[in-house]
Amino acid sequence: MKWLIPTLRIYRPDAPRCAVALALVGLTTAAAVIKPWPLAWILDALSGRSGDTGSLTRWTAALLGAHLVHGFLGAAQQSLVITLGLRGLQRVRHQVFERLLRLSPREVQGTAAGDWIYRATWDTYAFQTLFTHGVFTGLTAGAGVIAMTVVMTRIHGPLTAVALATVPPLLMVMRVFGPRLERAATRAQSADAGIAAAVQQAVANLPLIQAFTREATTAADFDRQAGEAFVARRHQHRSEVVYLAAVAAILAAGTAGIVAYGSREVVAGRLTQGQLLVFLAYLAQLYEPLNQLSHLGGTISTAQASAHRVLEWLDTPEASDSGTGSIPKASEGVALEFHDVGFAYEPGRPVLNGVHLSLKPGEIVAIVGPSGSGKTTLLQLIPRFLEPRSGKVLWSGLDVKSLRRDHLRQQVSWVLQEPLLLPTTVAENIGFGRDGATRAEIEAAARAAQAHEFIQRLPQGYDTRVGDGSARLSVGEKQRIHLARAFLKDAPVLLLDEPTSALDGQSEAAVMAAIQQLTRGRTTLMVAHRPETLHIAHRILRLEAGILTEVTPSRPSGV
Repeated sequence: MKWLIPTLRIYRPDAPRCAVALALVGLTTAAAVIKPWPLAWILDALSGRSGDTGSLTRWTAALLGAHLVHGFLGAAQQSLVITLGLRGLQRVRHQVFERLLRLSPREVQGTAAGDWIYRATWDTYAFQTLFTHGVFTGLTAGAGVIAMTVVMTRIHGPLTAVALATVPPLLMVMRVFGPRLERAATRAQSADAGIAAAVQQAVANLPLIQAFTREATTAADFDRQAGEAFVARRHQHRSEVVYLAAVAAILAAGTAGIVAYGSREVVAGRLTQGQLLVFLAYLAQLYEPLNQLSHLGGTISTAQASAHRVLEWLDTPEASDSGTGSIPKASEGVALEFHDVGFAYEPGRPVLNGVHLSLKPGEIVAIVGPSGSGKTTLLQLIPRFLEPRSGKVLWSGLDVKSLRRDHLRQQVSWVLQEPLLLPTTVAENIGFGRDGATRAEIEAAARAAQAHEFIQRLPQGYDTRVGDGSARLSVGEKQRIHLARAFLKDAPVLLLDEPTSALDGQSEAAVMAAIQQLTRGRTTLMVAHRPETLHIAHRILRLEAGILTEVTPSRPSGV
C-alpha cells in the first residue's frame, strides 16, 4: 500500500468530487443488493410457491426498474471516477514537467532524454490507474463483498460459508504473485523506457548515423533493446496469465461447490428454487468483486512500478536556492568578480582551482584554453546553473548565492555555440527573449542582429515556422536569430560560448557585426578561439588545468 498516500495526495484538490463518487459507490452497491429479488419473486410465482401469479407484471416492472437504476448509478459513478482520474493525471504531468524545467545541467547530463519523455507521458498514467482501479475499484469491490456476504448469510448461512471458503486461497495467491508481478513490471517499464531513449537518440543523431552509414549498426542496437523489452514484457504477461488462471480456478471450484450443495438443499426442501436463484445471483455479485480485487494485484503491481519511477524523480532533492535577494539596478553597468573559485564535478578531480577574475562594467573578457578545461563551466557559475565548491562569484559586490536564481537569470543573456530554436515561428523564437514583446520590438531586435533581411526573404517572413531542427535555416541564420533574442532581452550581462566556431567566413562576418553591437555597454564574458572573435575583447585569459592566467594586458574599452 506504499502507493496509496502519494496517490491520495495528488487527488486532494478533488476531495468534494471524491465524496460524491463515494456516495455513488454506496448507492450502486445498494442497488446491486436489490436487483436479484424481483427475479426470485417471479420464479416463485410461476412455480406456485408464492400463490400470487397475478403479480407478474408488477415484479417484471420492478425487475426492469432495479436494473435501470443500478445501470444509471454505475454509469454515473464510472463517469465521475474517470473524470477525477484524468484530472489527477493532468496535475501529476504538470508536476513532472515543472520538475523537468528545473533540472540542473548535472541532472541533464545524467539521464537520457527518452527516459524523461517516457516518465512524463506514459509512467504518469500509473496515478490514474491507481486512483480509478486501486482506490475506487477496490472500494466498490470491497463494499460489494461486504453487502453480498451480509445478504447471502441471511438467505443461507452454510452456503455463504462455502462461498467465502475461496477467500483464503485468493489472498494466498495474491500474496505470492504480488511482489513477483511488481518486479516483472518494473523490468518491463525500464526496458520500454530504453526503447524511447533509443528512438530519441536516433532521431537527434540521424545526420551523423547516415553520414557514417551506421544505419545497420544502429538498427541492430535498437533490435537488441527491443528484444530485451520483448523478453521483459513476455515474462510479465506470463506471470499475469498464471496468476489469473489460479484465480479463475479457485472461483470455479467455489461456484461448483455452491451449485452442488444448493441443489441438495432445494431437493431437501430447505431452499426454494427462487431463493437458490437469488443466492446464485448474489454469488455472481460476490465473486465479481472478488475477481476484481484479485485482478487488482496485477494492475496495481504494474502501475506501482511506473508510479515509483515518477515519484523517484519528483522526490529527488533539487539544488537548494538559498538566494532571496533581488538585483539592484545598476545605472553604470554590472561588475563581475570571481574570488578564489573552485569547482569539481567529481570529488578529487577539480575543474576550476582558485580562479580570480574581475570584470569592470562594460568590459569584454575572452577565455581561451583546451577543450574540457572548464571554460563553459566558468560561464555557468554566473547565472547559477552550477554552484562553486569554494570561493565566491560576486555580482556588483553581492554574492550570487544571495540572489534569487530567476532574478539573476533575467539579467543575463547567453549565446551558445549551437543556437537553440523552438519549433515555432521566427517571430516567436525571437520573442522568447522577453515575455510580452511587441512585433515592432521583435523586428528592431532582428535588425540589430543583422537578421531582418534574410527573415524577410523567408516564405512567410517573420511568421515562417522553422520546425524541429530548424532545417530551413543555415547555421549562421540560426545564430543571428539567437542573437536577436539576446538583443530583445537587453540584459546587462552577456555570456558568449564560442558563438562563431561553426560558421563559415561570410556568416561569421555578419554574426560578428551583430555581436560587436550587442556587447556595447554590456559586461561580457566569452569563450572563443578564432581571431575574428578575440579581437573585440579588452582582455584575453587562458584557462588550463583549472588555472586562469592572463594572455593579453588590459586595453581601453572600444579598442
